[in-house]
Amino acid sequence: MALFDRFKKDGKKPAAPAAKASAVKTDAKKPAPATTKATPAAATDAKKEVSIIDAKAGSYAHLLLKPHVSEKAAVLADKGIYVFDVPVSANKVEIGKAVEAIYKVNVAKVRTQRGLGKAVRRGRMTGRRNAWKKALVELKKGQTISLVEGV
Repeated sequence: MALFDRFKKDGKKPAAPAAKASAVKTDAKKPAPATTKATPAAATDAKKEVSIIDAKAGSYAHLLLKPHVSEKAAVLADKGIYVFDVPVSANKVEIGKAVEAIYKVNVAKVRTQRGLGKAVRRGRMTGRRNAWKKALVELKKGQTISLVEGV
């Protein structure tokens, strides 16, 4: 409990600042603003929903490192399967939610492949390349992702 005691001053509770109390009183005295045009509830709900989706996309941004670029990935993209490099610690559920939040699509299936780092030698020194993981994300029929910016 000594940890919390160091934040107290003389054992007294701090008084509420007077500025906040006066601000509350002035808000109560203000007349209601005249409404010229009422906004539909659906439009405000849509704005809130978009901001929530953007916030979710930001929280999942670290899960998709980059799109995996290869000939096989290009062929799979024509079939509706997109390949991403992901952290080794990511799981299928997180990857699916990240793709849905960032690209605003519906994910049907997520498959992952994991590769162990290859042992390498440079002269007498031995080392290991980094382990990797890639995710194959299948979208529902009729949905696509534009992985190339500006096209």
